[in-house]
Amino acid sequence: MGAQAPPPGTIFCPYSWLNLGFTYSGGGVMRASVRRLVAWTIAFVAALFAGCPADIGASAWAQAPSDNLWTRPTLSGDWGGLRSTLERNGVTFTFNYTNDFLANVRGGIGRGAIGLGAFQPALDLDLGKLAGWDGGHFHTHALITHGPFFSPTYLGNFLTVSNLEAGPVARLYSFWYEQNAFNDRLSVRAGLMSADSQFLQSKTAANFINNGISWPMFLAANLPGGGPAYPLPAPGIRVRIKPRDDVAFQAAVFSGDPSGGNGSNQILPLPTGTVFSFRGGAFVIAELSYLPNQGKDAAGLPGAYRIGAWYHTSPRFGDQRFDNNGLSLADPMSTGIPLEHTGDTGIYGVVDQMLYRVPGTDDRGLSGFVRAGGVPNDRNLINFYADAGLLYKGLITRRPDDKVGVAAGYARVGDNARGLDADIGSFGNFFYPVRSGEVMVEMIYQAQIAPWWMLQPEVQYIFRPGAGVLNSDGSFRQNAWVIALRSALNF
Repeated sequence: MGAQAPPPGTIFCPYSWLNLGFTYSGGGVMRASVRRLVAWTIAFVAALFAGCPADIGASAWAQAPSDNLWTRPTLSGDWGGLRSTLERNGVTFTFNYTNDFLANVRGGIGRGAIGLGAFQPALDLDLGKLAGWDGGHFHTHALITHGPFFSPTYLGNFLTVSNLEAGPVARLYSFWYEQNAFNDRLSVRAGLMSADSQFLQSKTAANFINNGISWPMFLAANLPGGGPAYPLPAPGIRVRIKPRDDVAFQAAVFSGDPSGGNGSNQILPLPTGTVFSFRGGAFVIAELSYLPNQGKDAAGLPGAYRIGAWYHTSPRFGDQRFDNNGLSLADPMSTGIPLEHTGDTGIYGVVDQMLYRVPGTDDRGLSGFVRAGGVPNDRNLINFYADAGLLYKGLITRRPDDKVGVAAGYARVGDNARGLDADIGSFGNFFYPVRSGEVMVEMIYQAQIAPWWMLQPEVQYIFRPGAGVLNSDGSFRQNAWVIALRSALNF
């Protein structure tokens, strides 16, 4: 988008016209990139507190006409009335582009900076409006990503810094039909879809970009292909029953290996195109939710409390310590082929609660979340994961839609994987470290520049990247500082 003049009646702010396309990497270039990011962030925050975007986002926006660039819900507007006409008739197009600039400034494998992004065009059909088919809804969208991998290259950690990291990918990301009945008390969805958009959900957690928070590590690190979650969906069917407004139960079954593999939990390269996989067994997940005070006129503060469990049927879950003859995989006499286990299972819980609401508002105030889940030690690299965080919306009165927050995640390496580390030491590599766990802390400021544009500068600190391991040169992998800037646009 080229530079444009600010709308009439607003105060001009040069910081609002920054070029946010990043393609940086390397040592000296990385330092220059970091300097640019720091300068942009300082300029951006200075503009916020100086009142420049605040004036745009408050009185000027309120007085602007409905087609004003800064008040329209999407950057491209109403397409001369075509968009709203289509939506009234049940056809909705969305075009979202999110990009991240990420820089590791200290620790990990080495310093470096990259830019990456994801474009997701989508189509939704309300079949009730479109064809008189009450309760019918069709959804499809594509995923097109660019940019290299950041965390494996510069950090070597478990809790991937960005939930956009996927490498260069172009695929059909979802293609499903949903039928609702009995005043939405029953919902059935079937097709190509993901589990992370439907299970283990927390509205508060969704504001943070670390992928460990987006799709918890006791699933992402252990399931074949990472499980049916970004960036790989899987064919499946989900049934949701809501007997009361504050109680919901849902269960789903997905194809077991979204990568198209045979259901092994060994790490393999992921495909870059569309995969309709029915191989690798089946992944079954069920969740019960208690949802108090969700209505607009509810007297209490809204919350969501969830408990869930899952089971995977694959017979190819490799042991983290022993081979198929019962020897340690570190033993020189080992076959190097892990002992295979049939099935894997886990349990989890989620608490997402508003803690304080500013009087006279619907959603301004303080919210918090806590999630935790565990799996067996023998066949899983990460046997326990937990995260928690706090988020305040509208801390600055003139910026009612901005958010500030902090979150932390912890991934524990399972006992069998730790045992293998100890075995490596006992078989001659005496200085080989025994892994423990990795901790990530993320601090964000999310600024809603316009209804269609969000900017989020943040920092992440990773304790023990890789849970306490050595780099390729034999040095101990140090704690890492990462700075990031996310830009999200809705066209």
